This record gives sequence, C-alpha cells and structure tokens, in this order.
Amino acid sequence: MSNVKIKKAKIKDGLFLEGEYSEELQGHSKKDSKFSCTVPVHEDLKAAFDKLHRHLAILCDEVNAPKKGQFAESSFPDFTVRGFSIGGNDENEGVTISGAKDGKYGTVNLNTPFTKYEDTEYPYITDLGGDIQAAVYEVEQYLFEGKRAPEQQLEMNFEGDGNEEAATEETE
Repeated sequence: MSNVKIKKAKIKDGLFLEGEYSEELQGHSKKDSKFSCTVPVHEDLKAAFDKLHRHLAILCDEVNAPKKGQFAESSFPDFTVRGFSIGGNDENEGVTISGAKDGKYGTVNLNTPFTKYEDTEYPYITDLGGDIQAAVYEVEQYLFEGKRAPEQQLEMNFEGDGNEEAATEETE
C-alpha cells in the first residue's frame, strides 16, 4: 500500500465508501482509480470521519474555536462529515473537508477552505493532520485489507411450522 495514496473519500448514504486513489507504478508513471463500493463500511471508518466534524465546524467559521486544551472534548452534534479531499504535494499538501450542518430551516452543505498541513493559521492543524491520517488509514483498511461492516445474520424463527421433528432426524 505504500505506493497508493488516497486522494478522496466519501461515505455515501451513511453506509458505502466511494472516492479516488493514485497508485505509483514502475517507470515513474501513476494510475488514478475511482472506487464506488457496495459493501457497508466498518464502524471504525465512520468513527474516523466523525472526528473530523470539529474541524468542519471551526474551519467553516460556524462555531467559535475552543481554547487550545479543550479541542478534544469539544463536540458539535449538528455537524456531519461526509468526506474529504487531499490535494497538493509536500509543503503544499492539505485537505478540504465536506459535510453538513443541521440548521433551523434544513440541512446546510459545507466545504472547508483548502487547509495546508504546513504554514497555516489554523490552531488545530496538528489534530487535523492526525485525524485525516486516521481516516485515510481506515479507508485503506476497507479497500485493501477487507475491513468491512460485519455481516448481519437475520434470525429466522421456524417454531410451529411442523418441521421440528424432520430437522432433528436429519441432523442425527
């Protein structure tokens, strides 16, 4: 996976992952790929995206930034992160976070300004970098390691259908 770089990731309909990644190939070429998955994402991936909601709220100037020591405890329940997009290279690399805020008159879609990991005024840039890394890690686990939501088995109740004896006889 060291030659793969996640460029975009989005949780669609609260369940499915879609996005883009770039893969470095031999001979200094690269391949860009888009993905749209139909297997539900793992709760860890959702949790990693949820951690980004604080950055969405602050970077969109929707809330006052908490004091330095209170960032980890701050929670803005009206905000939801749907995805992120990583761009730039080296010292110009940064991220844009997309999401929404539930407002009095409906849902407002939000996109943060492109925020560089270096040379920024954003006071929580270290937290942002770590939270994006955690989200990228979970996306990679989903795509390349098979970390998906556990399959849910529907419990079927066959009581009273008259086949209890037949089923017991077959298993003996």
